Amino acid sequence: MSSAQDPPTAGTGAALTFNSPLSDERAARLVRQLAASAPSDILDVGCGWAELLLSLLDAVPDARGRGLDVHAPDIDRARFAATQRGLGERVQLETKEAGGTLAAADVVVNIGAFQAFGDIPVALARLRDLVRPGGRLLFGCEYWEHVPTEAELAALWEGTSIEDCLLLPDLVDAAIAAGFRPLGTETVTRQEWEAYESGHMAPLEEWLAAHRIHPRADEVRAQLDQQRTIWLRGHRDLLGFAYLTLLPTRSSA
Repeated sequence: MSSAQDPPTAGTGAALTFNSPLSDERAARLVRQLAASAPSDILDVGCGWAELLLSLLDAVPDARGRGLDVHAPDIDRARFAATQRGLGERVQLETKEAGGTLAAADVVVNIGAFQAFGDIPVALARLRDLVRPGGRLLFGCEYWEHVPTEAELAALWEGTSIEDCLLLPDLVDAAIAAGFRPLGTETVTRQEWEAYESGHMAPLEEWLAAHRIHPRADEVRAQLDQQRTIWLRGHRDLLGFAYLTLLPTRSSA
């Protein structure tokens, strides 16, 4: 059993609004663009704590939403937020994998979660089947800023390979090959990356500052140092993040 003195759980994003590198300004713009299509329903696959989904429902009062994610604590946070914002009756939030049959929607969101379907081309093909004619897909995805060297790959997370991401032009081409046209192509700024990475580490850094002689202090310090090294010596200037707003161009199979 944990106590009040134990470190906060890593990866909860308690200091973040969105679980991706996304500024409030960019999020508001994306929400306005998607809301302008007047969707009747919205599906978020890999919704995390569903902040963007809930913002879309705020912007489109007649729409209903569904969000799914495999991480139960994220769904718990999403449900609490939905209740607090008076959206509990308009959104269905589930701890569930993306496999199996999912109902199509007017707007589909998939941000940082293409792995729920497989690799990027497979994910785009599966997501294409979920977007109704005239609908929109908001696809958020990492990409390589340049082709990584073996040394650069070695500085990232264990098991990372060059096949895990595409270059940005290849990412857009993959979306077109899956049956979409790009309505909007946006890439995050360094400031958005910095806010995201720092925000994930901030609760543990604050705990460490207040508990330097705690039995777990060395463990937490090593964890933070490793995470920061992967960011600053690894994926900084190598890994980008794109938000593609995509229009379906042909009927799904």
